[in-house]
Amino acid sequence: MTQGSFHQATKFCEEAQQFMLLHSIAPTPLHYSVAYCYFTKENLALNQKIDLQLAADKPLDDIFLDALFTEFLSNTQLIEDQIFTPIGETLNSALAQLDNQVSSEQEAISNLHKIGKALGRLGEYKPLQSITTFLINAIGQSQIQHKTLSSELNKASQEVSLLKEKLEESRQEAIIDTLTGLLNRRGCDQRLQELSLKNTHSSLVIDIDHFKKVNDSFGHSIGDKVIKLVAKIIKEHVSVDDIPVRYGGEEFVVVLSNKSQEIAHKIAENIRTAISTLKLVQRQSNTQLPPITVSIGVAELETNMTWSTLFNKADQALYQAKNSGRNCCVLANMNAASTQEATH
Repeated sequence: MTQGSFHQATKFCEEAQQFMLLHSIAPTPLHYSVAYCYFTKENLALNQKIDLQLAADKPLDDIFLDALFTEFLSNTQLIEDQIFTPIGETLNSALAQLDNQVSSEQEAISNLHKIGKALGRLGEYKPLQSITTFLINAIGQSQIQHKTLSSELNKASQEVSLLKEKLEESRQEAIIDTLTGLLNRRGCDQRLQELSLKNTHSSLVIDIDHFKKVNDSFGHSIGDKVIKLVAKIIKEHVSVDDIPVRYGGEEFVVVLSNKSQEIAHKIAENIRTAISTLKLVQRQSNTQLPPITVSIGVAELETNMTWSTLFNKADQALYQAKNSGRNCCVLANMNAASTQEATH
């Protein structure tokens, strides 16, 4: 990092902080990222939207800033690469230069002390001894200033590290379903990028049967607990290489990495059976809930298929499972449903 880039990064940091204070913007990592990018002027569309908002005398509130972040900066890896990492490297570079300078100054002081002692033994060199003392004092003052600056830079470096940690937390929050701890759709899309469409993969689409009745009869709090239990069972029956996802509401998707449709069907049956044996009681009323069951569609990735077409194929199989009486698994492209009624 050059001296100019360090001062420029520092300038952007200060301007972003002042901007947030001026407009009463909550100091979250996402808002800081928007403010910092505003002053770098690297994204003209982002700057234009902020300028129009200010010109219309409208507030830079959380809704507006979050929308900007989603539209322009939702790739948090990009933020880390283009903002926090360069700032951190700049600070570390400046600290290293200061450390080298302080080391040189300490060496110079040591040498001047030796010269001063030597001159002290030679009485006729008192003027030179005075100059040596002056240099020692001057370098000592410089060291104090450098130590102060070093302390400030260390503090700034720690703040950048904290922001990076918070950004990672935000990144995780953006891809994890808060109720179940499973990936959400965005998280699923990210994980799918790690898998090759050339390999054999399968998908399950799982839907809780008659879930609306549970919500209507026992309330959304109990409904949420049912969803969490189903998610827990799904997670227990898949491997670390698989991708379990809460796709929305009471629907789940599982991508079974490098597994054929036959293996996927066995896993689906194990999940279905485990869920059907749940016995739930509402504690307040001591009322037993009706049996919880799921319907599951199973499909295998075929040549020239996309993830979207795979999910649609599994979803069609799920539709057949629903029409076949629920509480069953259906393999895609098969006429007969592989059904096993659960005992309650």
